[in-house]
Amino acid sequence: MHNIKHIWFDLDKTLAIPIPEFDQVHRELLLSVYADVVQKPITEDLEQEYKALYKEYGSNLAVFRSLGLPSDFWQTHSDTLDETKFYRPNIKINETLKKLKEIVPISIFTNVKAEKNLKMLKAIDVNPAWFACVLTGDDIKERKPALDGFHAMIEQSKLLPGEILYVGDRIDVDIKPAKLAGMKACLLWAKSDEADYSFINFEDILKIFEIKNLL
Repeated sequence: MHNIKHIWFDLDKTLAIPIPEFDQVHRELLLSVYADVVQKPITEDLEQEYKALYKEYGSNLAVFRSLGLPSDFWQTHSDTLDETKFYRPNIKINETLKKLKEIVPISIFTNVKAEKNLKMLKAIDVNPAWFACVLTGDDIKERKPALDGFHAMIEQSKLLPGEILYVGDRIDVDIKPAKLAGMKACLLWAKSDEADYSFINFEDILKIFEIKNLL
């Protein structure tokens, strides 16, 4: 039997699902920024070099942080991508959120800046008022996968860590740090033994509360 009393969600690729074209645009921007930092041309070798760093550090933010850059360096660049072009409302996600907020408080913890968070929520037609708390990259010293934000979630929830569920789409950035902080963790869109819950479909989160899926 679960004892979950508050659910926190990641935003990008968890609540806000980009259209397929986003991946290519994001990749091009990422390699361009990295090439500028290391002062090398964009080549296949450079891309493989970056992939090796990503595997080592677990996130784009952490890669650039390892190069001595501020924790918001990559986020500032990625925030230049226009969310109105790349994000669309998802009926199943939105209807599931409406059901969940009637069961337990729901909140957001995201690495994106506060302004972009609001723009993304608007683009996916999710009402910010649904969330009891919102933590963004502007509110913490070090972004995920650092534990600063996870400790802040616990503080704002005013609950024991084990009574809080964090829902995200990445093992190294969302699931592992949530578990290190003592929270429950839910992985979306894939299966993993490292998460307390894993769901391929967003609406299956309702199964935790034994609520029949009527979507």
